[in-house]
Amino acid sequence: MGAMKKIANHRIRVVIGLIAIAVALGVILVRYRGSGLPAPLAKPAFDGDSRDLKASEVVATLDAPIHKNMNAIWCASFLSAWKSLEGDFAKEPLSLQGSPEVAMALNKAADPRAHIPTSCLYVAAGSNNNGIIDQIREDLSQRFPTKAQPAFPGIQPNSIVAYAYLEANVKFSLPYFQNREPLVFTDGAGTTTELSSFGVRVQDEYAYFALRRKPAILFEAKNDQQELECVVDLDRTTQPNQIVLALMDQKPTLAEMLASVEAKVATAEKREAQDGLGPNDVLLVPDMVFRMTHRFAEIEGQEFTDAKLKGQRIDVAQQDIQFRLDRSGAELRSESKTYMKPIPTYYTFNRPFLLYMKKRGAEMPYFVMWIASPELLNKWQPPGKP
Repeated sequence: MGAMKKIANHRIRVVIGLIAIAVALGVILVRYRGSGLPAPLAKPAFDGDSRDLKASEVVATLDAPIHKNMNAIWCASFLSAWKSLEGDFAKEPLSLQGSPEVAMALNKAADPRAHIPTSCLYVAAGSNNNGIIDQIREDLSQRFPTKAQPAFPGIQPNSIVAYAYLEANVKFSLPYFQNREPLVFTDGAGTTTELSSFGVRVQDEYAYFALRRKPAILFEAKNDQQELECVVDLDRTTQPNQIVLALMDQKPTLAEMLASVEAKVATAEKREAQDGLGPNDVLLVPDMVFRMTHRFAEIEGQEFTDAKLKGQRIDVAQQDIQFRLDRSGAELRSESKTYMKPIPTYYTFNRPFLLYMKKRGAEMPYFVMWIASPELLNKWQPPGKP
């Protein structure tokens, strides 16, 4: 009887996390040429623990407040694991001792899983005693055979694991050009930084018309400061995923910025088949390569109070994100030139902008990033310099 009571009082570790130290919860890999992806043009702008970042924050939900002049990053992998633990394992809303705001926000947030292509997302939740780790490893080897098997160092036999892995690939049908000049980015505080970038450059005018037809200009207008605001789908032909960039002013949350973009696109004057770039328009986008590990320390160590998990606690709540955005590919051959001379538009992402990835036609994206600081953007290196 005493032994049974001792076991009953023993706290079971609940691990909601992602590779690195404990458990894998979600990795987003943005690729543009499939398995033949060339080596990155530069080393990651950042590779490490999010606590070492000075101007970037990872948020658990889209409605989390974001700070002025700070980057904000949200990935659906952590929320997907939470919803799996909630709906598939506990089968009831999750509650933590002290009702931390992050836990309440996660419960309130819409489940993103239905809005992510099934080929991109794997989610599982269960007890280690019941073989959840073996199941995760077997499933991943079949679903994502090139992914390294996740390690679970220190995991206890009675631990409960909520795991999500998200790998999204957007393949540009035609690669963009690498910019041979620095892109001068002005951050939210007015500081300028020279960045590496890709796109369709000034010197490419009146050429490369097949490439110019690939991006879709979903919205463009001038704001109160007479600066261009625009929303650009970088390649209208990609399936099932798309990547969209929006030059806009910051709002209090990522959710409000997404709503603003959707409203602008919905009310925009419909151009002919959502026109691409004109013959002398310019499109320049900063290169981004980064890897980070983030711990949601606000809920680690907190005990559950709901019936199914009562007395158990979250041991690890971790999310790893790997993101890459570049031109990815060889330059195109030149096409013939014409002689029209319209006024060019410069779709240049050289000040704070929003980036998101989503399944085409879905109501909810699975990766959103507000970029107000160059901290996670690749800095300019003269050609030939490693």
